[in-house]
Amino acid sequence: MMNKKNVNSIGAGIAGAVVGAAVGAAAVALSDPKNRKKIEKEFEVVKKEGKKLYSNMQNKVGEMVSEEEKKVTKTVSDAKEKVSKVKKDLK
Repeated sequence: MMNKKNVNSIGAGIAGAVVGAAVGAAAVALSDPKNRKKIEKEFEVVKKEGKKLYSNMQNKVGEMVSEEEKKVTKTVSDAKEKVSKVKKDLK
């Protein structure tokens, strides 16, 4: 019967082997200058797309904040008008 410690050791060994294989494959792929250039180009494309997405998100958040600020300003204005009306009615 395997205890928990043995199972954890086996799992750690398998995980280490998988990570080692991935690192080895990456090292082989990056050792070729053509592959490095392809990876650099793709990285630039991904980086540009990421910047576009970030910029779009900032704009949308800015628009949402602006809309909410308008709503709050209107609500405050409406509340002031109602308070003013109530004060007049009480006089």
